[in-house]
Amino acid sequence: MTDDKEKITIETGDAGKGESRIDKNANTEELEERALSVFSSERNEDITALVLSLITTFIVLVLTKWT
Repeated sequence: MTDDKEKITIETGDAGKGESRIDKNANTEELEERALSVFSSERNEDITALVLSLITTFIVLVLTKWT
């Protein structure tokens, strides 16, 4: 098992639910790529939600104007 001296603690804040402990010799490029892929997927979800809300708003405006 790894020793506590071989791990570092990263403060991730509220969005990251506190702290993360990673190996001191961890591949940081791989960790960065994983984090960026998470942000990218969240961005896609945000854009989808924005488009759906704009479509819904347009439909409501059209229906309330001509009914």
